[in-house]
Amino acid sequence: MKTHMHVHKTLEQKIDECVALLRSTNRDKIEDLIKYITRMGYFEAPGSLKHHRFVGGLVSHSLETYHKALQLRETKIQEGFDPSEMPADSIIIAALMHDVCKADVLRFNLEKRKAYVCKGYKGHSERSVRQVGYSGFVLTPAEEDAILWHMGGKKRESDKQKRNEYFKANPLSYIIYKADKESIGEAKRRHHRH
Repeated sequence: MKTHMHVHKTLEQKIDECVALLRSTNRDKIEDLIKYITRMGYFEAPGSLKHHRFVGGLVSHSLETYHKALQLRETKIQEGFDPSEMPADSIIIAALMHDVCKADVLRFNLEKRKAYVCKGYKGHSERSVRQVGYSGFVLTPAEEDAILWHMGGKKRESDKQKRNEYFKANPLSYIIYKADKESIGEAKRRHHRH
């Protein structure tokens, strides 16, 4: 629904939406974060070598993750979870910044119409947390965890039951993980249709 409408926005509209969302948090140093990610190339970078592999793919994927996270938050609230465990500003920050480190390592070659890596980026969850910090912006502990666990936390916890327990106790981390996964799944389905 919202996501499909979002897919058809221009890159400029996506940039405007992303910046407006970040500013809406009214958080200290948010302008520094916006300037920093702009210099990094966040708004032009592809989202991956496998999905969202086009100019602006990273901001597209991040916004899709945000919109899906909002829907998942509503579901969690209906299930009885306390909204204060998943503050709206934390959803914005974690969803839009979960892959921020890709901004300075992924590029798109317009001539070859192909995304490529311009330098290594192992451990991208940790790098994303560090990149946000380099801007001077301070993540809450829950936001940091959500970014660190957005790929399912397999490197942090190999036991699937313990991972599930972690996600039950940390709804923001679960929401970002699930929203990220859904955005990637939709992108793969869109790509295979073409």
